[in-house]
Amino acid sequence: MKKGARKMISFALALSIVGGFGDTLSFAAENSNSTNVSKVTVTFHGDSTNSKGFTWYTSLDSKHSDVQVVKKNGTKKPHFKKKPLLFSGSHTVSTNSQGEYVHKAVATGLKADTEYYYRVGDASLNKWSEIGSFTTAPKKGAFTFIDLADTQAKAEDEAILSSQTIAKALDTVPNAEFLMHNGDIVDNGVKEEQWNWLLGHSQKSLLNTTVAPSAGNHEDEDYAFIDHFNLDVPKNSATKTGAYYSYDYSDAHFVVLNSNEDSEKHANFSENQIKWLKKDVQAAKANGAKWVIVNIHKGPYTTSNHATDDDIMGPNGVRNQVAPLMAELDIDFVLQGHDHIYARTKPIKSDGSASETEKIKETKKGQTVEYTVNPDGSIYLIPATAGPKVYYKNQNPILGEAYYDLFEIADENHAAIYGPDPSDNRRPVRGQIQNFVGITINKDKLTAVTYEIDQNKNDAEPYIIDQFGIIKK
Repeated sequence: MKKGARKMISFALALSIVGGFGDTLSFAAENSNSTNVSKVTVTFHGDSTNSKGFTWYTSLDSKHSDVQVVKKNGTKKPHFKKKPLLFSGSHTVSTNSQGEYVHKAVATGLKADTEYYYRVGDASLNKWSEIGSFTTAPKKGAFTFIDLADTQAKAEDEAILSSQTIAKALDTVPNAEFLMHNGDIVDNGVKEEQWNWLLGHSQKSLLNTTVAPSAGNHEDEDYAFIDHFNLDVPKNSATKTGAYYSYDYSDAHFVVLNSNEDSEKHANFSENQIKWLKKDVQAAKANGAKWVIVNIHKGPYTTSNHATDDDIMGPNGVRNQVAPLMAELDIDFVLQGHDHIYARTKPIKSDGSASETEKIKETKKGQTVEYTVNPDGSIYLIPATAGPKVYYKNQNPILGEAYYDLFEIADENHAAIYGPDPSDNRRPVRGQIQNFVGITINKDKLTAVTYEIDQNKNDAEPYIIDQFGIIKK
């Protein structure tokens, strides 16, 4: 390529290089008209050291919901005919795909910090998914996970692009024990075809990890979110627009919120959810959680389009009503979605100001990480997008210099260099830049490494754009 030339990747090219991430564009049709098992997801459900939740879809011919689990035995291939652990669940007709059953089951009584193979399906028909694997959580010790957001794709070729981001993230951070998704998994949650695209082309990846998703505003209707994930939600909580839940992993407590609920007092959140949040975090701290991390789709501190939305900055918006709670509850880290740009804040206190910080730098193998020591307040991160859709930085003067002073990083979208999208000049061109973050927690230290994929350089392989962390002495 000549100097200065820009080579825009085409989604036709994406189709040609998709490889193992999806076989054909007729994936959905092939799986919806047979007893084949599809759209398998593994989630946290109950005690993360000894249980897992499973969800999968089949045709209406498959009326049993079975999971077989075997402990990994060195390099030997898994054999499910030799007394596997068997767990049975239940099924219902899919809310948004009447020709399919949604199956859910939970595996319990497993050993901590242990790798297992599994398959899901119908034992009576001998119809099974491909073999997947998962690892139960350790009771203590270091661990790593991946965070990404907004894989939403409005066409199948864009879903292939998102599936490639997921696969590259898992390859780049091979020790990641789970994948956190900050919402907007698909573009229109009630269109089951879009779940077929994203989950179908990502199936190879998702079979071998645990996902901890939050509901985005694009899957806020008709049980579109909860139909695809088996989550341990609070008793009597509403799930039509999404779900809120929490789980422990080693020394950390994770809280996943549903920003699709509404109430007069809290835009995007019911009062019941806010009450649950307070009790849940307080109980976690009483039980010895060293770290508390929140996953929220509509986050309070972002730098793009949605930063000036009423439900974010209005009197009862997230920034004025929910963000102060993050500091009051001593939340360490808030992972957000919704705004399709990369940004990171300083520690923000309950009064909305940034606290003074002590920082130290550590260098290993030529890589330098800057750590904030004992931050007074919560640090917010939005990891841009793992999919095609990107936004420009918000230039509305209502935000002002004081708002952007709250951020450590508040750059223009890295996709902006490729110009406006031909179909909507309010946004950068779609599909050029994707991001994800690898996060490690080791005792009193949290380290985050942010990766970027530029489809026009480096053979579309991930490279590091930011490294930072938190130390709690």
